Amino acid sequence: MTQTYLLKKIPLWPAIKMAFLVFIILGIVIGIFYAVLLSTWGALMSSFADSGFGGQFGMLRSLGFVLIPVIAIMYAIFGTIVVAIWVLIYNLIASVIGGVEFVLETAERRPVAAPQAPGAGEGAHVPPDRTITGF
Repeated sequence: MTQTYLLKKIPLWPAIKMAFLVFIILGIVIGIFYAVLLSTWGALMSSFADSGFGGQFGMLRSLGFVLIPVIAIMYAIFGTIVVAIWVLIYNLIASVIGGVEFVLETAERRPVAAPQAPGAGEGAHVPPDRTITGF
């Protein structure tokens, strides 16, 4: 059995909350990547400090890990703003020309037979049939 649904409007506040959480997690992951990259680059370049070439790159070791919360917060703020703008644009356009239509199909659920008690033969007490129809 299939049912057709029409997404006429996306609620703004739930979309903003979800976008903020997704982008803060993404920002933390990307921030950790950049922290490891910058601290490795800083350690490599500070090894050239004796030659006078890499002295200014030594601060990159600590700067990388300071950037983790900065990158996470920036991703969360700007990503949430972009998602809010897109949700508002979608709601505006959907109110004029209609929303996205999608079809959902319900799956058939077959009952699962109850296990038979050991030694359940003739004359034995058989429990009533209790089938599981789904979750």
